Amino acid sequence: MTILTPEEIIEHVKLITGDKYDSDLAKRLGVDKQSFPQYKNKKTIDIQQKIICLLISKLNEKNVNKT
Repeated sequence: MTILTPEEIIEHVKLITGDKYDSDLAKRLGVDKQSFPQYKNKKTIDIQQKIICLLISKLNEKNVNKT
């Protein structure tokens, strides 16, 4: 499993949800858009980040197998 950076995670989630901008995703998540730069600059890898990466990986595998 590849560990994605927080910025890569946000971009993958925007692709999955169809959101174009960070502000669109922030609204969907019910968070302030100013929290995104803090998340993107996060340097430590925690279990939540690993779980998200695993889920994105599995979604990508599922989509590849559909075609």
